[in-house]
Amino acid sequence: MVTTAGMLEAYFDCRQRKRKTASAIMYEVDYESKLIALRDRINDRTYQPGKSICFVVTRPRYREVFAAAFEDRIVHHWVALRLEPLFEQVFSPRTFNCRKGKGQLYGVKMLYNDIVICSQNYTRDCYIMKLDLQGFFMSINKAMLARMLDAFILEHYQGDDIEDVRYLCQVLILHSPEHHCERHSPIRYWDYLPANKSLFTNGEGLGVAIGNLFAQLFANFLLNVLDWFLLKDLGFTHVGRYVDDFYIIHTDKAKLLAAVPRIRELLARYGLKLSPTKFYIQHYTKGVEFTGSIVKKQRVYTCNRTVKNFVMAVRRLNKAETIPEVQHAIDSINSYLGCLRHGNEYNTRRKILRKIEPHCYKWIYIKGRYESVQLIKRYRQRSITLQRIRDGTY
Repeated sequence: MVTTAGMLEAYFDCRQRKRKTASAIMYEVDYESKLIALRDRINDRTYQPGKSICFVVTRPRYREVFAAAFEDRIVHHWVALRLEPLFEQVFSPRTFNCRKGKGQLYGVKMLYNDIVICSQNYTRDCYIMKLDLQGFFMSINKAMLARMLDAFILEHYQGDDIEDVRYLCQVLILHSPEHHCERHSPIRYWDYLPANKSLFTNGEGLGVAIGNLFAQLFANFLLNVLDWFLLKDLGFTHVGRYVDDFYIIHTDKAKLLAAVPRIRELLARYGLKLSPTKFYIQHYTKGVEFTGSIVKKQRVYTCNRTVKNFVMAVRRLNKAETIPEVQHAIDSINSYLGCLRHGNEYNTRRKILRKIEPHCYKWIYIKGRYESVQLIKRYRQRSITLQRIRDGTY
């Protein structure tokens, strides 16, 4: 049975770093009663996910994203708090995304170290093969994933609330958010998406919504079979994966090429395919792009596409006319600054942030040594929403 304490724990975990958003602020009003009602719906087996927000991001490419309602995100965190420790016991140490203590930069450092070790500090030849999965999230068979996860829970989970965990996992995975959502992007944006890149046209029973915590967590669980296949069955040591993007490093180029058909065969069992266009194999001296960084001999730097997107974000800020537009641009800018701060990119940060036009400083200020861009306090969403609640106009 789901307890009130468990729901509170999930709620506080969910609102970390999200407390300033409008949805979190509105839920915070009388949140105890809302959590008790949510708890009762789960225990009565009447819980169903609410309405999602659907939109299309345009950079670096058109991609459909679903954002769950705040209450549903609390449920996602409740499940994650119980399954993440179990996943960590079985996940490969060479998987980097959505894991505490790892992440994008950790993966880049691991790739760099793998090149150094495999090449014996650049004294012998070795080759880097990088592959990608074709339409990974949209190719996932939801019923298959639900069965795999349920079998894992039955084998590994020991808590008294095991039936609640099983129930919620089935509901979350099998849910079809495209049938109950609000589109927050112009409808014409979906014309740029191939049929197999949207849940609206992908086919019944296929695809999980990009943008939700459980999608990242359960997708990682699904690809765990690939991680261990590379390490144990194929015998590679220097491998790494970030979501559906993975690399293999070896001294024998022929062995790398011979592994590709076996990888395809494994993926086919799960309804997945390698991308026919995103295939790369080169000598380590040529360098390789991985998670937005270029890794070369004794040098790692941010790729040109990321820098270009950073410039575009600054231009969006210069053109912004409303506070939501300013906030959206700031969020993008800070995301790119987070990448650049971890490299020797101070001059790049300074050069691009100096492109911010003077009129923008009535809304924003630059923090530290070009470390981040912040919205002036009186314009922040939390301040605006709280004031509207006090005025009775929200």
